[in-house]
Amino acid sequence: MLIKSGGRVPKAVSLANELKRMAHVSDAYAVFGRFDVVAYFQGDDVKQVFEAVSRATKLSGIMTTETLIEGQGNKDADEYERGPFS
Repeated sequence: MLIKSGGRVPKAVSLANELKRMAHVSDAYAVFGRFDVVAYFQGDDVKQVFEAVSRATKLSGIMTTETLIEGQGNKDADEYERGPFS
């Protein structure tokens, strides 16, 4: 997930640290550029990741987000072609 938090480094660092404490966040850190924070999510399935992303977007200090989901991570799973919310 790419996160805009207003461009203030201390705010971005604080937000990254808060994200790291959340379930299913494998890493998060402040960055320089168009976005202020990058967060990585992992879960047993896509639905679990979507739920974690949804909780993360409600954190105070997040202005906007852009979420990128790996498309082939579950290719060998039985439910791959049914979609994440089947």
